[in-house]
Amino acid sequence: MLTRATFNILSGFVARSEKAVTAVSLLCDRIKGLEYGSYSVADEAALAASFIESEISGGMIIDAGANRGDYTRAVVDSGVKIGKLIMIEPAPSLRGALQELVKGNRKLVLEPTAVGSTESRLPLFFDEAGTGLASLYQRDVSHVGRSMEQSVSVPVTTLDQIAKKHGINRIDYLKLDLEGHELEALKGARRLLSEQRIKALSFEFGGCNIDSRTFVKDFWHLLVRDHRFTFYRLVPGRRLLRLDRYSESLERFNWQNILACAPGITPQWQIVRYRA
Repeated sequence: MLTRATFNILSGFVARSEKAVTAVSLLCDRIKGLEYGSYSVADEAALAASFIESEISGGMIIDAGANRGDYTRAVVDSGVKIGKLIMIEPAPSLRGALQELVKGNRKLVLEPTAVGSTESRLPLFFDEAGTGLASLYQRDVSHVGRSMEQSVSVPVTTLDQIAKKHGINRIDYLKLDLEGHELEALKGARRLLSEQRIKALSFEFGGCNIDSRTFVKDFWHLLVRDHRFTFYRLVPGRRLLRLDRYSESLERFNWQNILACAPGITPQWQIVRYRA
């Protein structure tokens, strides 16, 4: 017969065990790059800088989803030689800060537009609290105490059109942080991808992809299967987990940042293998 005292002892043991398991699980997630903040914006910028080889002409970088310009600032602060860095950001409320960033630096360019699969106009939903959170999807973020009820109409162009406009023959690094619209943006880079004009790119994957109904598998099919890119996940310590094969375990919507390298391109950062 299980007495109350014994039950309380067992319940306490189970509770402590569950906490221990949770702590270990969170630590493993952090090690695998599945926890937001497990590396810094400076680390992301350093990764982009590592793909720039020319010290004469400098690198060509696109910061798609520039927000307030933190990523661009980090790239500039890294000291890497920049030929041109294009910031893409459609939010009118952020335009002033980005225009100030562009002033005095002829190598920085602002494109006040969204990017997608085709040219159009779409509503951009934003957090009315002024946090800078914005998306082309009306995200349900009530679970974090936010609301995205407000919207403004913004122009949408394609990465192919931006490349044509600026006479870009090769992109050393394309950073995508589009709050769920990354796959659509890549669909608008058909020529860039088919002609292997993008050396490396990174995209953030997480809760936004629940709202856009996109999966790692979609990116895998487009980039790995169709264009022979290699996938890595950014992890702490400026290392990369190589993702050799697709698995359902990659569909982690808490957060991750994935690097994709074109055929023949190998990252300089330390690479470790991923086991699903």
